[in-house]
Amino acid sequence: MAQAVARGRGWKPDPVLASLHGMGGHLVLHADRLRILRHGPWFTAVNLLSHLEREMETTILLRSLVGVHLVRSLLLVQFLRLTYAGAPAPTGHYLRDAFAENAFMFSLADNRPLQAMAARITQAARAAGAV
Repeated sequence: MAQAVARGRGWKPDPVLASLHGMGGHLVLHADRLRILRHGPWFTAVNLLSHLEREMETTILLRSLVGVHLVRSLLLVQFLRLTYAGAPAPTGHYLRDAFAENAFMFSLADNRPLQAMAARITQAARAAGAV
């Protein structure tokens, strides 16, 4: 049995409901959780130039999600902030909030895919039993 699983037999990956690739990395929606994978040139540049604390990967259980917010700024990139028990509170400092463990940046220009993803996350969280 262990060999079959190791070779990929009998193992099924979790289906991905939606995925979004942006300047902040990847946002991957599963039926029971949301994963934020941070990578890319934008993330690396800010990581090298600043002293912000941030996580490389965050997994949020959808049943614990209580809010999905699109944070907008006139000059800087918009980002998605996810609220759940234990999530870092907004600091009021735009860059710290944009790079927090519960945030995801998508694009400098067109954020319609991010808005659509926010709606998908909300729908999946309700289906998973979130408040």
